[in-house]
Amino acid sequence: MSILMLMMVLIALCGLMPSGLAYASNSFTYTVAGGDCLWLVANRFGVTVDALKIVNNFNSDNLQIGQTLVIPGSSDQEVTNAAPAGTSTQYTVAPGDCFWTIANQFGTSIDAIKSANGLNSDVLYSGQTLMIPGANYQPVSRGSVSRPSPQATPSQGGELVSWGLINDIFPTGATATIQDVRSGREFQIYHLFGTNHADCEPLTASDSQVMKECFGGQWSWDRRPGLLLIDGRAIACSMAGMPHGTSQDIYGNDFDGHFDLHFLNSRTHGTNQVDSNHQAAVYEAAG
Repeated sequence: MSILMLMMVLIALCGLMPSGLAYASNSFTYTVAGGDCLWLVANRFGVTVDALKIVNNFNSDNLQIGQTLVIPGSSDQEVTNAAPAGTSTQYTVAPGDCFWTIANQFGTSIDAIKSANGLNSDVLYSGQTLMIPGANYQPVSRGSVSRPSPQATPSQGGELVSWGLINDIFPTGATATIQDVRSGREFQIYHLFGTNHADCEPLTASDSQVMKECFGGQWSWDRRPGLLLIDGRAIACSMAGMPHGTSQDIYGNDFDGHFDLHFLNSRTHGTNQVDSNHQAAVYEAAG
């Protein structure tokens, strides 16, 4: 009777376990904290966003503070529709692509893609052909991978995404969350327009207040590193805390005009040049 019951329990567990992932004994749980997004959690513990979503049976990219996530252990085996080891695939870069999205799509690493294509830059171009090493291939065992403990200090590193790709990720009229890297505080923003960089507005008066406090309680042209949190991603950026201009879509937010939000390789409107201080803040946000 005990054997029959054990078999029934195993069958039930297999039915509940998300397909494609075998759990290891060193899997652990993590409680979502303020400022977390799937990309930051995955980056912190050395796993992929897809692995987190599979293990936790997620269809959404949204996380809630206090939510418990299962973090797959270092010897977990991820079994996808894998191509044989050593094979490679050609891929044509599409609008909105960056190294991170492509590496995540094919289950490989950014460094592997760069090495296979002899690339040193983070810039990609629509229509560019890339060789993807071992597309969809995941090692059977990743026991040698070193992962931080659940008590690890949160990583503040964001993705370096070139400005030319940002409008596909964060189009005009869209809203997103900015996390101030140095303070960890967050506020929501609206993408107004912008050709050389993103001109944005705080979404509400409360968001304007948080933003102002990030700049020491007064509006300033100082550059501060931030993370654009959108669709489960954390993208390195730099914000200037000064309302300016007469264009705005949002009223009643205690913010007259808009502010500048820069990304990798973005330029100022006045000089049409890359601003070194903004780029330094972007790289600080990237860790």
